[in-house]
Amino acid sequence: MSKRRQLFIGLSVVLIFFIFISYYLSAHWDEFYSLWRLSYQDTILAGIFLFVGLLLNCYQINLFLQKFGVRLGLFELIFVTHGMMLGNMVIPMRGGSGGFAVYLKKAHRLNYHKFGVIYGGTAILVGLVSSVMGLGALGFIAIKFRIFEPSLTLVLTALLLGCVYLTLFTPRFKKNGSGKTLNFLIRMNESWVGLTKDVTLLIKVTFTLILITLLQTFSLYFIYLAIGRPLSFSATLITSCLGAVAYLVPITPGSLGVFDAVIIEAPRLLGLDTTAAIMGAVWLRILSFVICLALGLPGLFYFFKGIRSTETDPGTRKG
Repeated sequence: MSKRRQLFIGLSVVLIFFIFISYYLSAHWDEFYSLWRLSYQDTILAGIFLFVGLLLNCYQINLFLQKFGVRLGLFELIFVTHGMMLGNMVIPMRGGSGGFAVYLKKAHRLNYHKFGVIYGGTAILVGLVSSVMGLGALGFIAIKFRIFEPSLTLVLTALLLGCVYLTLFTPRFKKNGSGKTLNFLIRMNESWVGLTKDVTLLIKVTFTLILITLLQTFSLYFIYLAIGRPLSFSATLITSCLGAVAYLVPITPGSLGVFDAVIIEAPRLLGLDTTAAIMGAVWLRILSFVICLALGLPGLFYFFKGIRSTETDPGTRKG
């Protein structure tokens, strides 16, 4: 699929989402207005859980970076990683990750193929964790509410099997050709094969991703409390699990419209009214953006400092 077509599809999804939200807001303004009277204590707790989850995301990325010999300072890690997440929120196709790759290349001599392994490896493990938790959520819905989703179950099962295969039975590419693209993929394959042999690393990253999903669950739980529409923890966990699966779709900035549709529809299915479900999704977006904005803007300082260092020291261009 061409980049122009990807951009068109992404913008179309975002536009449709905004039209729907705008229409619903105008039609139910009185209900939304009443929900703005938030419990500040619950909102603060939601923000704290979300903030800790984002810090754990920094830790998970750092596990991969250390494996490749890259050592970032604590504040550098936090600010630059949040800058990447901020970029991903506003640029389609995870544009913030591209900026992060350039920074690591310029400032720390991390080759792009190694960053590709970090990015791809994280996606594989996120898919693994999300599909398992998503299937568990669908199983709970099927048992308790007698609602079955065979198509979604099939998709998640296929995703799970694919991620298990790529993690445990990674195929090796043969060096039987030439060309930059092929050599790039071969180097990525070799690096990923090496990483999959580090069982301790895989366990740490997988456990961290599970904790991130649980922390987002607590954040959503307190958001629903803050707007005066409490949802049970089990129902909130289902919403968070399905949302984690939806966040894998990168075509819109921050999976806008895709992720939001899931975390609006899932709680509606589990008994929450539509107005509260939309408000919960909006507040999750607001809190995420504020945290990433506050910690991501200082990341620009590190980014430009890293770029400038390569201009003054040509030796950093090597690798």
